[in-house]
Amino acid sequence: MKNYHALAVFIALILPGVTHASMSMAKDRAGNVIAVDPWSYLDEEVMWTSARSSNPAGGKIHGQLKVKYAIEDNNWRHSSFHNGSESATFVQGVMRHDALPGWYLAFSDGRTTNYNGAWDNQTYLSQDQWTQVIVGHEYFYQRLRFGWDVMGGSASQDDRWQARAKFFADLRATDRLSLFGYLYQQIDHRRSGASQNDRDVRSFQIEPGVQYIINNTTGVWFRQAFSSGILERAQWGNIDSKDWTTSAGVWHNWGRLSTTFSGGYGHFKKDNALQDNSEVFQDRRYRFIKLTANYPITSRFTVSGEVTGSDIAQSGNWVTNGDAITTEYKLMLDYNF
Repeated sequence: MKNYHALAVFIALILPGVTHASMSMAKDRAGNVIAVDPWSYLDEEVMWTSARSSNPAGGKIHGQLKVKYAIEDNNWRHSSFHNGSESATFVQGVMRHDALPGWYLAFSDGRTTNYNGAWDNQTYLSQDQWTQVIVGHEYFYQRLRFGWDVMGGSASQDDRWQARAKFFADLRATDRLSLFGYLYQQIDHRRSGASQNDRDVRSFQIEPGVQYIINNTTGVWFRQAFSSGILERAQWGNIDSKDWTTSAGVWHNWGRLSTTFSGGYGHFKKDNALQDNSEVFQDRRYRFIKLTANYPITSRFTVSGEVTGSDIAQSGNWVTNGDAITTEYKLMLDYNF
């Protein structure tokens, strides 16, 4: 039976699988859920392997195309001050070809605008236009799926080229328990660095996790993420940043509607990397809860939404000091082909 399950997962994952609501699922012939893709369906900035077409018939190229819009608002306590950002992902997608099993091509293009004030009464601060192209390959060995991808892109803010190499894996330890994780190394190269104080940014991130399938409609997961980065500066010492986040959640399918409820806490710190310098630019502690829902309105179109509420406490020389309630709203429409 275990060999049969492993074969079913292999077939479901290597071919365009059925995207069922918030996560991609693999089922055996009896209809039992035996594997759930652990990567986020709404946010594919780091992981792209869960984007699979729910229409495997009719053509050699399959995949998904997405458009997204997000708003983030920071409401500072004991103050009338607001700030935030809005992000529009004009196109984001992933494609696979039947003649190249395991390979995928992904891309993303969008813009983020930062502002002071509320969303309906903004004072423009800055804008970042990004474009990314990702090429990757995944492999399958019994209950193990693993792979790699490389990203090349650009960001208009600070005029940077981007490059990233990532490795990922997920292992079905049992029919219900799975372990997963990824790690990547990224460099953001400043093209005009010769005339600027700020130079390249080198960053690293790792996020392991565990997931348990309770039954055909419900499962739970736990994640632990850690990231670090160094901004090279021509003067005054490099800037060191570190961030860790612990989160847990539960997903549940209500027929065609699927929801994921999660929460967590973390700490982000940015300071001068010189050992004899205690200059802190940003020190933020945060707690959050998040609700995600999506619904397939047709066999090819799915609409998704997400609401996140965070309680933050922040201090530092370069940021607003104090406590704030941060809310983030996301809306996405994807097309399967």
